[in-house]
Amino acid sequence: MSLIADIVSGGLTALTGGLERAYIAKLNARNDAERLEAEKQIKFFEGQISLAQTAAANDKWWSTRELIGKCALIYVFKIVVWDTVLKLGVTPDPGPQVTGIVMIVIAFYFGSKAVTDIGAKLLAALTARRGE
Repeated sequence: MSLIADIVSGGLTALTGGLERAYIAKLNARNDAERLEAEKQIKFFEGQISLAQTAAANDKWWSTRELIGKCALIYVFKIVVWDTVLKLGVTPDPGPQVTGIVMIVIAFYFGSKAVTDIGAKLLAALTARRGE
């Protein structure tokens, strides 16, 4: 699980870290050329964050991310609700590999949503700070 957290937060750090460095470069610019270059970098990183947010918000039902998430949902529903809560069936233990895969899918599914939400908040905070 820590590997998953590192991967997810690493993607976030790459975008927000670069954006923060670009804002610092703009503040420390000694001339117009450096300021313009920093503004280009700011626009680039803001665009990357916006693309990530749009992609996460506009997944179609047939997209790979959605289909894999739905398969994990069906698996969890069958094991937890059908077998355990309603006691309407018994699913044999699929083994640690299947359980591990489902846990990774769930972590990535919700982790990617968390990353885009955090990225949006950081972008808003950095933009508000830039406006001051």
